[in-house]
Amino acid sequence: MVKVRNMKMKDLDKVARLLAIDYSLDLEKGFIEALKHTKEHLEIVPQHCFVAEADNEVVGVLILHPQKEILEIEDFHVKDVVKNKEAAIKLKNKVLEYLEHTRVDVLCCPIVLKRLITI
Repeated sequence: MVKVRNMKMKDLDKVARLLAIDYSLDLEKGFIEALKHTKEHLEIVPQHCFVAEADNEVVGVLILHPQKEILEIEDFHVKDVVKNKEAAIKLKNKVLEYLEHTRVDVLCCPIVLKRLITI
């Protein structure tokens, strides 16, 4: 069973490892960048940082950064999306939930957009 919950500081390492490939092909460099970026968002907008867990393992990440007129989808990543499709759908539904209650433009990078569309 997949559970989506708010991210906690104790999740930073796991989340950064999961996101590393989205930041750099050099996984160590990507890890460092993802760690810094994720920590900043967890400090700024903790209520919009989510993880998906399956069998007590973090398998998905969603970081939103709502601003006055824009919702930035900072990160959306699911490990082995075929195996963890339920996690991907639940995280995508978090985005849709947010958009149902607000009228803003959405800003996200092409890779995140592709992931959201294909789920």
